[in-house]
Amino acid sequence: MSDVADIFVSFAHVDDQPVANQQQGWITHFTNDLRGELNRRMGRKDNYHFWKDFRLKGNDAVTPEIEQQVTQANTLVILFSTGWMASPWCQRELELFQSSHPDLSKRIFVIELERVAMLDKPVIIRDLLNYPFWRVTDKDRVRQLGFPVPQATDSAYYERLVDLSHDLANAIKSLRASTAEPIEAPKATVYVAPVNDSLYSQRQSVISELRQFGIESLPRANSHKVADMETLLTQCSHFVQLLDANYTMGVPYDQHFIADAAKKPILQWRDPKLDYSGGHVPDEQRQLLGGKTVIAAPLSDFIRMVREAVLPKPKQPDDETPKVNGAQMVFVHAAQEDYGRADSLANKLCDKGFSVVLPVYQGKPERIRTSIERGYQRCDVLLMLYLQASPEIVDEFLYDAQAAIVRRESKPRILICQDAQAEGLSVRLHGMKTWVCHNNFDEHCLEQFLAEVEA
Repeated sequence: MSDVADIFVSFAHVDDQPVANQQQGWITHFTNDLRGELNRRMGRKDNYHFWKDFRLKGNDAVTPEIEQQVTQANTLVILFSTGWMASPWCQRELELFQSSHPDLSKRIFVIELERVAMLDKPVIIRDLLNYPFWRVTDKDRVRQLGFPVPQATDSAYYERLVDLSHDLANAIKSLRASTAEPIEAPKATVYVAPVNDSLYSQRQSVISELRQFGIESLPRANSHKVADMETLLTQCSHFVQLLDANYTMGVPYDQHFIADAAKKPILQWRDPKLDYSGGHVPDEQRQLLGGKTVIAAPLSDFIRMVREAVLPKPKQPDDETPKVNGAQMVFVHAAQEDYGRADSLANKLCDKGFSVVLPVYQGKPERIRTSIERGYQRCDVLLMLYLQASPEIVDEFLYDAQAAIVRRESKPRILICQDAQAEGLSVRLHGMKTWVCHNNFDEHCLEQFLAEVEA
């Protein structure tokens, strides 16, 4: 394999000082975690060349070898911080890389270790792809993710690490001509509007989940640069926007205005629990949050709606096998936390010829309650998904189901699809059958269901 580095890591050694009696600093832990993810995505650890300077201290001499490595490297990962900006050598690394690479937007990845005002950043990296590895507390304090040592419970740290490794692996594969693998063209491309810090994780979730279905998202960087928006919109079929009560100097309103003027289909989301009625929300933002294209729903439901709106419906073959299961009505029941999985499974059951009903979780409580009661009263099969919801909620569903079923002459079959990590249920109805899913909910549940009802 070539000695040219696929990834050159630029960091300030002051950011890698061990604290709290740790043997290694945050930078070392981070790069080890990143390499582990890259190994998985690249297939093996020797499929790429990762270069990090393990020897230099803050005032050691710079060798010609290091200058050569940064100049010839395919990508540059900057661990951006106050210490990085104060390091003359870090600045020199960026200058050397810039001088030998004209297409920086595809090659530089900025890992933010702290919040730095846009105007304080070097001009060259302001609009490049960045990954904030920090969060803001309720008291507006900035905390570095996974500091001093990443823990298994640091979900935000690992979510952003996975996103970074995915983008880096794709960059390596496309930039290395000798080992590049063909990248499948996206099925569609949407514009996912850049957001403020409070919605960063949600935006990344939207982009990651859409990518799994072959839908690309623009812009790659979470940058509020409106000047490029009109050009990017011409490459996109839909405009997707995540909203909260933050006015952000009117940027969300301007984004919506530009997308509307471009005549793009608009899909907007807000948390259904968001209260934006108070005087703390400007009228312009309140009007945006109450717009007719705003969907107040769990984020997983919104992502599904985007996917269904963007991707063309598959054409049914002319010689489709006649459906034979339509006489059976299946009530696919789930709490709101599991509704996205229930909806996906319901679609697959419809494809198999079953009639399916789902609970309604929008509108007045009476409407929601009525939809669930009708499902209990009229279904031939009650299929309940228990994946992320609390056991108390599922137990309550089973109590209600028993109360409705006892009044029926014909009793439905009761099947429970349960996550392997879910707590046990205290309610067990007569004839109820339970199976465990193993991280492949849709296909596994479908196979188990068909085995039960078609036996």
